[in-house]
Amino acid sequence: LGGTVNDVVLAACAGALRTLLRSRGEQPPDGFRAMVPVNVRGAGEQLALGNKITSLFLELPVGVEDPAERYAAVVAASDALKSGSAGKGGSTIMDVVSLAPPVLHAVAARALFSPRLFNVTITNVPGPQLPLYALGSHLREILPLVPLFSDHAVGIAIVSYEGRLAFGINADATAVGDLDVLVSGLE
Repeated sequence: LGGTVNDVVLAACAGALRTLLRSRGEQPPDGFRAMVPVNVRGAGEQLALGNKITSLFLELPVGVEDPAERYAAVVAASDALKSGSAGKGGSTIMDVVSLAPPVLHAVAARALFSPRLFNVTITNVPGPQLPLYALGSHLREILPLVPLFSDHAVGIAIVSYEGRLAFGINADATAVGDLDVLVSGLE
């Protein structure tokens, strides 16, 4: 079908969010904006220390019922973002903000990550595909966690390890008391 593992993850999350909204009797919107952190390191920088990420804002097709159509919509949307300058723009903004006085950093962060800009954070981190050991003990799984932004009810983090994906869902218990429906939708 083309696409990437990340596209599969985003399509699965869109389907799970659709399941949650439908279970509440809500009509899923045509678009549901996800903030997706993306690594912007060049090939020659892969072993450098520290993070170098930006955020892309992707419209998840939660209104699309058919899983194959939903996946195709995710692939098309993510391809359009990757081929454009959205990642470079976010990175450039962060570079410019880093030159500003520290007092302006908080103002810029609030503007860039306003809850009105996106509905959910979904982060997919590629982990090691070979087994890791510490003091002779095999690391069996890695459990990801994404912090919730202010006024957001759910965030989804995914990490790959040894050929498997682990999903970590962080939610506001009062806003998402039916989290089991979202989990079931992911499964």
